[in-house]
Amino acid sequence: MENYDDITQLHFQHVLRRFRLEAGLTQEQLSEKIGVSPGFYSMMEIGRKWPNINMLFRIAEALGKRPGELVDALEKESKK
Repeated sequence: MENYDDITQLHFQHVLRRFRLEAGLTQEQLSEKIGVSPGFYSMMEIGRKWPNINMLFRIAEALGKRPGELVDALEKESKK
């Protein structure tokens, strides 16, 4: 069985950054949309902070995605 903690730690920041850039948003713009400070958001994008499930839903909504799309992309990223 795969270690999903490692998948999250190694790949979530890549998925988050890619989706943010695809949406044409700056870190500041996305942080405002999800209700966190730009500093906190930046820490998520470099892999030092992790969203809880509520924040994952807010991130997905702000990016125009379903939460499952973030999870699917995370799984795909981990298989590269």
